[in-house]
Amino acid sequence: NICFKRNLAEYEGENEIDKTGLYTHSPYAYNNKRSSIYDDYVSTYGTIKNRDSIKLKLYKTSYRHRYSKSKGLARLDCYYENKLFDKFDYINDLSEKLQHDKKALKKIMTKKYYIPLILFALLPLLGLLFPILFGGKRGSRIIPWTSVPHGKYGPEGKCLCTDPDYKLIHLFTAKYSFKITYMFNALISIILAIIIIFIIFYILKKLIKYEGLKAGKGVMNRKDYFNFYKETFQNK
Repeated sequence: NICFKRNLAEYEGENEIDKTGLYTHSPYAYNNKRSSIYDDYVSTYGTIKNRDSIKLKLYKTSYRHRYSKSKGLARLDCYYENKLFDKFDYINDLSEKLQHDKKALKKIMTKKYYIPLILFALLPLLGLLFPILFGGKRGSRIIPWTSVPHGKYGPEGKCLCTDPDYKLIHLFTAKYSFKITYMFNALISIILAIIIIFIIFYILKKLIKYEGLKAGKGVMNRKDYFNFYKETFQNK
């Protein structure tokens, strides 16, 4: 019995050493800088890419912790950043799967992302419809309207909205209502434009951060963001 227990203890110790050695020489070990048996089956580029992207994986894994610790705008930023990173992951996976079918990839990207983004970016242009449709002098407007109340002018008090030669529509009959509506429309258009510009820059910033983490970079300041953008996206 004593001999059996001693042999069992020696076997377990050797087993633990073997496991430690296997992990140390594994390509998944973060600090392992040497090549391994895994490199015989996977290209060196792929191994380096996996090692570099570990920062992105670790960063995404810590999302719940960061979200629980953050408050206010920081929590919103954490939430939407995670959503964007998931989208970037999906696009990367899709690009790898369809790398030999560029037409299918372009079709999916156009339908799912390009068209919705373009339509979203064009939202402020809806504000141009108001001056186009209602602007100009009476008689030259696309929508023939008048601010004069019903029955206030015309021969013998007859309103021109009933005259087939004019067919005017009574709009903005209250005092300054047209000017107020015009200014409100312009204000909404400006606010929409600011929001869309902010969202575009936010997505671009997160995309650069995503690519930086995937490339193995850590925290970057503004200068680092700009330099990394030039290195990465202008060379693609």
